[in-house]
Amino acid sequence: MADISDTHPGARPGFRVDGLSDAIEHMYADGLTDGLPVVPATPELVEAMLAAGPWAAGDTLLVEPTREAVVTAYQAAVCAVMAGAEPSSFPIIGATLDAMGDKRFFLHGPTTSTGGATVMVVVSGPVAAAAGVHGAENLFGPGFRANATIGRTIRLVQLLCLTAIPGELDKSTQGWPGKFSLCFTENLDASPWDPLHVSLGYSRGQSTVTIFAAESGHSIVNHGASDPEKLLMTAADTMAALGSFSPGRSVVVWAPEHAAKLAAWSREEIQSYLYEHSCRDLATLKRTGKIEDAPDSDVDWRGSWHAAGDTTIHEGDDALMVRRGWGPEDILVLTGGGAAGGHSAFFPSWSRGRSVGFITREVPT
Repeated sequence: MADISDTHPGARPGFRVDGLSDAIEHMYADGLTDGLPVVPATPELVEAMLAAGPWAAGDTLLVEPTREAVVTAYQAAVCAVMAGAEPSSFPIIGATLDAMGDKRFFLHGPTTSTGGATVMVVVSGPVAAAAGVHGAENLFGPGFRANATIGRTIRLVQLLCLTAIPGELDKSTQGWPGKFSLCFTENLDASPWDPLHVSLGYSRGQSTVTIFAAESGHSIVNHGASDPEKLLMTAADTMAALGSFSPGRSVVVWAPEHAAKLAAWSREEIQSYLYEHSCRDLATLKRTGKIEDAPDSDVDWRGSWHAAGDTTIHEGDDALMVRRGWGPEDILVLTGGGAAGGHSAFFPSWSRGRSVGFITREVPT
C-alpha cells in the first residue's frame, strides 16, 4: 500500500495485506472510505495517476483558506486511485481542486454547513470526451466511470485531506446522494448554444471545469408546452419555490427535448427571463419566515429586499417582488440528458444567503 498517513490524520502508514479483501477491510477500519469500497492505493497506481498530470508529487493543488489546510498532488492522486478514477481524469481533478481553493468559493462554508451542499463539477471542452465524462442519459446518475470517480475523488479529498467527517466537521443536517459525486458535462450534440467554456470566453480548443456549491436538484417537468415562454415560466416557478428561495446562484440543465423548444432564444435571453420571473412577493417571504428576524442578517438583495431583518408585513409588501439572485449572470444555463423526456433540472446554491460564486479553471493539457 502507498503511504497514506499524510492524507488522513487517523491513517496508519503504508501496510502489507493478505489480498484485496483484506486491504479493503483495512481501509474501512481506518475510516478511509466514503462508505463504499475503495481501490487500494498501491505505489504503482499512485505514480501512474501523478504521471497523467503536470504536477510533481509535492506540488500544492489546494489551500483551504479558512484553516489553511493544504492538499498536495500526491494526496489528490491517492484519493483518485481510491475513488477508482482513470489517469486521464487527473488533470480535471487537479483543476477542480485549484478552483475550490479560490477565496471567492469559500470552501469551508459549503463543506461544513448544515445545508448539505456538494461541489458540482461541470466539465466543458475537448477533455470531457477524452476522459469519458458523460452528458446524455442519466448524466447525474450511476453508470459512468468518469462522472462517478471524478466527483468521488473530490469528496474523498474533503473527507480525508480536509477532515470533513460527517458529524464532526461536516455538519450536514441531512446531506444528499450528490455528496458522493456530482460531475457531468453538457450534451453538445443536443445543445442550441455554445459550449459553456466558449460562453465564458475560452477558445473551443481549451477545456475547463466550473464548480458550484449545489443543493439537491429540483425537477422541471413539462411535457406539454411547445411555446418557449410557457416552458420558461415552468422553470421560473420551480426556481421560486420557497423551500430553496434565496439571493444565491442557480444552475439550470435543460433536457434536449426542452432545449430544442428554446433554440430560438439565446442563453442570455433565457437567463434574463428566468431572473425576471423567478420571484416572490415580499409579504409571502415574511409570512413564511424566509426573511429572518435577525438584525445581523447577511441578506443583501441590492435593494430588492428592502426589509432584511424586518419580519413585519407592511402595506405594499404584497406588491413588491423579490427575485432569486442578484442578476441574470447568477444563472448558469446548460443542456444535458437523454434525447427523450421533458425532464430538466434546477440546482439551487448552498445556504439561505448570497452563497458562493461560480469558479472556472482551465484544465491543463
